[in-house]
Amino acid sequence: MKKSIFIFTFLLFNINLNASIPVSPIPIEKQEHLLKSHDPKLAENKKLVYDFYRIILYGLRLEQVPKYMREDYIQHNPNVETGMNGFIDFFKKLGGPRTIPNFIANLVSIQAEGDYVTMSFVNNRQTSGSNKESYTTTWFDMFRIQDGKIAEHWDCDTK
Repeated sequence: MKKSIFIFTFLLFNINLNASIPVSPIPIEKQEHLLKSHDPKLAENKKLVYDFYRIILYGLRLEQVPKYMREDYIQHNPNVETGMNGFIDFFKKLGGPRTIPNFIANLVSIQAEGDYVTMSFVNNRQTSGSNKESYTTTWFDMFRIQDGKIAEHWDCDTK
């Protein structure tokens, strides 16, 4: 019985240690490998979303949105109106064009299956209260691709 209690206590303690492992991004020089797939359509969808992120979201080249997004785009983020125009109106508030990066900061992975592409990122956070501690978690953006353009978007944002 004592041996079982020891093993249970050891496993419980070990699980708690592993729960605090920080999320790490993929090295920048390996991001290009994330865009590959044995299925050419999946590779094409990954590249579309990757470039959309760099050019539109980071670079704020909003004049290029129609190249990446369908007019009837569906938005599930509660802070952004659905439709291409709602998307553009929201991002206009962030200012004018910025330098387009060659990579995406804090990128962990890109997955593609069927018409869906999901990107995951390091999300740096702080605990609430007076003793603020930094920690990492993960942010996700998922996109549905239709006819070579982004048709729908989900993320974990709140109002």
